[in-house]
Amino acid sequence: MSEKFNWMQSISGEIFKKKYMINGEETEDEVFRGVAKEIARVEPTEQLKEKWENKFYEAISTTKLIPAGRILANARPDARMPFYNNCYTISVEDSIESIYNSLREDALISRTGGGVGLNFSKLRPKDAGLSTGGVSSGVISFMKVFNESAKVIQTGGSRRAAHIGILNVDHPEIEDFILAKRGDENKALTQFNISVGITDKFMNAVKADADWDLIWEGTVYKTIKAKYLYKLMTMNAFTHNEPGILNLDTVNRMNNGAYGFQIFEVNPCGEIVMPPYSLCCLSALNLTQFVVNAFTSDAFFDIDEFKKYVEVGIRFLDNVLDATEYPLDKILDMSKQWRRIGLGFTGLGNVFSMLRMSYGSEESKVLSELIGKVLRNKSYKTSALLAEEKGAFPACINEELIKSPFIKELPKKLQAIIKTHGLRNIAMNTVAPTGTTSLSIGQNCSSGIEPAFNLSYVRNIRTGKSDETKSETVYDYAWLKYLEYLEKNGFEFTGDAPEFFKTTFNIDVYDAMDIQIIFQKYIDHSISKTLNLPYGTTYEEYKNLFEHAYDNGLKGFTTFNPEGSMKGILEIDKKIEVERTTPKRPKDLPCDVHELTYKGDKYILLVGKYNNTPYEIFVTKNVDKEFDFDKNKSGIIRKSGRGKYSLIVENGKDKTYIEDIVSSFDSVYGTLGRFISMSIRHNVSLQFIVEQLNKDKNFMGFERTVSRVLKKYIKEGEEVKTSHDCPECGNDNLIYQEGCLACPDCGWSKCS
Repeated sequence: MSEKFNWMQSISGEIFKKKYMINGEETEDEVFRGVAKEIARVEPTEQLKEKWENKFYEAISTTKLIPAGRILANARPDARMPFYNNCYTISVEDSIESIYNSLREDALISRTGGGVGLNFSKLRPKDAGLSTGGVSSGVISFMKVFNESAKVIQTGGSRRAAHIGILNVDHPEIEDFILAKRGDENKALTQFNISVGITDKFMNAVKADADWDLIWEGTVYKTIKAKYLYKLMTMNAFTHNEPGILNLDTVNRMNNGAYGFQIFEVNPCGEIVMPPYSLCCLSALNLTQFVVNAFTSDAFFDIDEFKKYVEVGIRFLDNVLDATEYPLDKILDMSKQWRRIGLGFTGLGNVFSMLRMSYGSEESKVLSELIGKVLRNKSYKTSALLAEEKGAFPACINEELIKSPFIKELPKKLQAIIKTHGLRNIAMNTVAPTGTTSLSIGQNCSSGIEPAFNLSYVRNIRTGKSDETKSETVYDYAWLKYLEYLEKNGFEFTGDAPEFFKTTFNIDVYDAMDIQIIFQKYIDHSISKTLNLPYGTTYEEYKNLFEHAYDNGLKGFTTFNPEGSMKGILEIDKKIEVERTTPKRPKDLPCDVHELTYKGDKYILLVGKYNNTPYEIFVTKNVDKEFDFDKNKSGIIRKSGRGKYSLIVENGKDKTYIEDIVSSFDSVYGTLGRFISMSIRHNVSLQFIVEQLNKDKNFMGFERTVSRVLKKYIKEGEEVKTSHDCPECGNDNLIYQEGCLACPDCGWSKCS
């Protein structure tokens, strides 16, 4: 791979540079090589170090293996911050000394950039008596202490560590816990996600409409109806998007280490279920890189190639455990005793599209079964062979290990190998959210197990200045690849996405859950997935989803209601009502012809119009400078064949000025034109397109010139749909007048 990495869109490169090129690197390749060298250095011989450095480098530089963010950012020889794991768990015991010791541990972890998972169920409930006299202030009060601490601890001045708080469903404070976070209504516990620890006993009580005791230390504090508590939980989750659930009995039934510990914690994003003082050692295989002949009738997923990189990924993560430093001695001891890792995948939603499958279709479920089974079997075989080569994890007791119900599902030959050699790692697979790494090095592939969020969407991105964010439009990886495929093969883009491009909000919720349910059978940890509800979902439709997740073996479950009170990091521009289908392009579209000047060069900008509003644009340099802009202010863009368009101008009689616009127009500027045209045809507000062009400083430099032309097509008096307030009077009901932001209340105009 060359030192210059080919970014498909500027935002991916910008984020990679800001997040991961932070150790003096000048090229992306230096990051890849530095990570590979650092993680291979723990191999026992020089020959093995060189061999695995090259294998790790090849896997990362081709983006087949995407290390987690802490590895990409920190793992270098002579690393300045040698903490390579993303998240941890700690315990909180019921004494003031323990609580504040846990707070100290939380702070030490948070300063390394690690997220923290805590189960608060051991704390006595509010108003319970204390041995020293008086009463306890309760679970929520101490969660607020952790929350305030998390607010002031940042990594590198910009990144606050994530937290999750869990309370078991029988704790006397569970009602207050469920209602503690009500989204934008109370903005409480802002540094925490919260989840309820669910048990079989509780779910059986819900189904039987039985009573439910709230107990601490053997004392029943209150008895309520289980159905009431279930409704309280689901209603708050539906309205405010929290809490999620952690199915504790399901987790512990499938716990490979049940002979040594029980599990009541999970990491902040929900993908690693683990006991206290454990960690998340994560990487993901980029499934999009294993698709061959994408979008064609001959497209297939190369399962043999995939197997090779599962082996590389398992060894890579096992090495990370020995290369990294640890924020606490207790985490070091637990990690080295059990050697827990988490190899997962990303890009699944894009893979379905590239293979012309709809997310949740029967054929996508068949492929999910195959990928899940191969990931599990190859991971466990690799770990068993590593145990033979390097030794099993120290706490491994082979006879106990093979009693695990999860391991009993492995092929018999593999079980025999494990019985002989044990395993190098107690558990090894997961599906993490991979948000930033998928957006950057993954070229905005769909994240983890999720479908593509949208073909184009707005993302709120931290600028690095405290909590400041900026908004930017980004495009889905598979969608960009599809447009390239059409252009390369001379196919016409009609403006409508094919049916196999399913996105977050147009997938049936049960189809989406089915994909997660399939993979959970093969994943020894959990799966980080948020079930996004379609717009208009009612509570009656929603209320049974938690039960469905429990009944089908999911270890964790969270949902997001776009009409709820918590705002997501990803947004679709939806302030205006839009036509949901793009009108079919007629043969001839009237167009306006504009001359642009940028840094002394002349450009031609064509704005094709449908019903007198922009439908498509083309832009290129006016190289020969023969076009007479004074005489030719308008024309026709005529579709002259598959993917071919001609510019017709009227000058006494029809004259074809440009025979084939697509091939004649410069490819770089053609890309900008296609992106803008695609956005317009997919109902992105012209206001928002203009705003984004004005923000972008890294694409080509003349976007602002283009935006000044497009601004003229915003309807006079149209209400401003982006987030602007009047700087004079503070009102937010701005409008456009003559292409400028203006305030009808006080008369302010941005152009005056």
